[in-house]
Amino acid sequence: MIYTIQIHSKEERLRFAADVQKILPLFTEYIPGQRQGIYKVDIGIKAEVSKKELATIDALIERRGYQCSKRGSLQE
Repeated sequence: MIYTIQIHSKEERLRFAADVQKILPLFTEYIPGQRQGIYKVDIGIKAEVSKKELATIDALIERRGYQCSKRGSLQE
């Protein structure tokens, strides 16, 4: 699943990425480019996630009021 989250403040993007990384036991950071409908951003995190971890990340996004678009499914 690919999440695209709009966070205008660079400091807040870094803070959010750090909080997500605390949730995930294993992850890879990367800088995504514009491809397959993904907008160019400055932070990317790739990880295998459980449904519980995904629910925790969804709750974090909702609590902070971020706009988020999702592509794909857990089965990808």
